[in-house]
Amino acid sequence: MSKDVFIFIEQRDNKIQRVGYELLGEANSLAQDLGQKVIAVMLGSGVSAHGEELIRYGADEVIVVDHPILKEYLTEPYTKALTAVLQSREPEIVLFGATSIGRDLAPRIAARIKTGLTADCTALSINPDTKLLMMTRPAFGGNLIAVIQCKNHRPQMATVRPGVMQPMERDDTRKGNIGHVDVAFDETDQAVEILEIIPKIKKTADIVQAKCLVSGGRGVGCSENFKVLRSLADVLDGEVSGSRVAIDSGWLDKDLQVGQTGKTVRPELYLACGISGAIQHVAGMENANCVIAINKNETAPIFGVADLGIVGDLHVILPKLTEAVKQAKAKGISYTAPAAQQHVGLENILYHTQNGIAYLTINRPQQLNALNIKTLTEIDSIADKLQKDDSIKVLIVRGAGGRAFVAGADISQMRDLSEEQGREMSLMAQGVFDKLKNLPQIVIAAVNGYALGGGNELAMACDIRIASSRAKFGQPEVNLGLIPGFTGTQRLSRLVGDGDSKRMIFTTDMLSAEEALRIGLVNAVVAPEGLMRTCRDLALKIMSKSIYAIQLAKRSINEGLALEFHQGLLVENDYWTECFKETGDGREGMTAFVEKRPADFNRVEKS
Repeated sequence: MSKDVFIFIEQRDNKIQRVGYELLGEANSLAQDLGQKVIAVMLGSGVSAHGEELIRYGADEVIVVDHPILKEYLTEPYTKALTAVLQSREPEIVLFGATSIGRDLAPRIAARIKTGLTADCTALSINPDTKLLMMTRPAFGGNLIAVIQCKNHRPQMATVRPGVMQPMERDDTRKGNIGHVDVAFDETDQAVEILEIIPKIKKTADIVQAKCLVSGGRGVGCSENFKVLRSLADVLDGEVSGSRVAIDSGWLDKDLQVGQTGKTVRPELYLACGISGAIQHVAGMENANCVIAINKNETAPIFGVADLGIVGDLHVILPKLTEAVKQAKAKGISYTAPAAQQHVGLENILYHTQNGIAYLTINRPQQLNALNIKTLTEIDSIADKLQKDDSIKVLIVRGAGGRAFVAGADISQMRDLSEEQGREMSLMAQGVFDKLKNLPQIVIAAVNGYALGGGNELAMACDIRIASSRAKFGQPEVNLGLIPGFTGTQRLSRLVGDGDSKRMIFTTDMLSAEEALRIGLVNAVVAPEGLMRTCRDLALKIMSKSIYAIQLAKRSINEGLALEFHQGLLVENDYWTECFKETGDGREGMTAFVEKRPADFNRVEKS
């Protein structure tokens, strides 16, 4: 019977390549959905010492094939060794990096063990019903996205593009097994003899590792004009990259392409210069921390994903921007990413604000962001801060690390609580979540990974819940002899109804994101790589309306839920009446409608 998720760990010169760590992180999510283990397989000579490090980054078991013939990559010896391992263990899934080695090795392995292979994947997930691996890759030159399944053969195999997945946080407490497999090689296995290795001198930088990218597209015009982009990149200590048009036109090297058919990047700062913003390009850079777009066309799609848009000629703007950065650096002023502005770093919470949006991140990734008293206290302090901050209109709540939103309460702390201490913790969590629910800001939960127990209760305290397709929801408390105690028994039934809430609590079944959407537990499901962009776009859309009216509507809904219907109508009537105050937005909105002009709600002073 096929079992476990296997990762081929690529090493060069006895150094583990970053893509191996990325695949370990992704494999953990897949293995948890399947209830299986993550097995790392490493081939080489003198590589046994890497086993412990691979366990710290997510492997449950490491299999090492150590032999002098494997010191340098050769197709036949590597194929023979890995085939022997896979045939002896019969894995469910095998993943390779879509590197030169992975692209050479993976198809040969697939042919020998008679299974399929999906190449150059950009996303992986487990179908909650069939438990099949859903392998997503660009097709037809990046113009389509294909989702591929391998229904009838095992293992399910894929190569995954470097830079797409996120490594796990290193965890020095992780334990695992390290085993060795002996493979008998003979002279027929080495049809090629390596006489000399001449290291390739890279002419281009690795844009995946760059913290700042100045990227050019069709609007740059020619290869000569990229000198302007290079000048800006140099003063920002960044690198130059480009869209597919720039590469196809011969203006830049292929290694510098960003997008579905190029590389996926996550820099702190991404400047898109003369790039229209086709979906294929956006897919490769949308997770950048800050995006600045410069384009002559004010309707260019790139402005839809940019934090700052400049309509103008890049050939005029970039030299001035370069000179301004030089002058700032000469004065000792350094660049600070907008995401780091007004940053508050607590022990278990990260909090920052940007352009009217606040981001609250539960930052305990090694504990799957489990809630303890310290974390609840810090969330409470941020809620107090937000109640007094009129500049913040929307709050986005998320979990660090990508594997979990919040995977419940911290059981290691809770197990020693007395009866009275248990009561106090429940009352504290209920109070914090209730305060979050009644903030003047609109609160959006960005759920990627597990939202279990207290995590699901935290998500339910938010006004809107957006889930990635790999999110899982559940109330597993009765497995521990507990009941939901952080508002779960009350809020869940009000949100999804009596039947579905009891089914979740009584059975402890985890729901997929799609099932959570079906019963009304979440409002939308999106691809994992687009989660934060979707939440931010939603926040900006909300902020474009009358925030005053939205806040009144929120208060009317929240207060009315606790009342009998006709009493709730009285609450609605009171808040409706407030809209007609001279200081309300209603006057401006209705006047603008009659005058056939956009409403300017920002000019209305609220009492």
